[in-house]
Amino acid sequence: MYDGHAMLALAPETTAPAQFPGMPRATPIGVQALEIIASILEDESPGLAEIKLHLRKCVAAFPGAPERALLAHLMDTSQRVNAEGGEETP
Repeated sequence: MYDGHAMLALAPETTAPAQFPGMPRATPIGVQALEIIASILEDESPGLAEIKLHLRKCVAAFPGAPERALLAHLMDTSQRVNAEGGEETP
């Protein structure tokens, strides 16, 4: 039974995905962000060039902080989609 005080124990640092050799150690949330970033950049779906370019710019703007880069990308993408009336892609 959950008593409201138990916390999930996570290792403070985890190994980053192989696609990011310059970042061998990252926090668990950083590793998850790197995995999401890698999956977007590796996606071969047509029409993602603008999205990938924007994501790369966000990663460059927040070196060593993939979670912040992903957040910036998602927030900007959300704002553009909402401004366009919720269309499929920004």
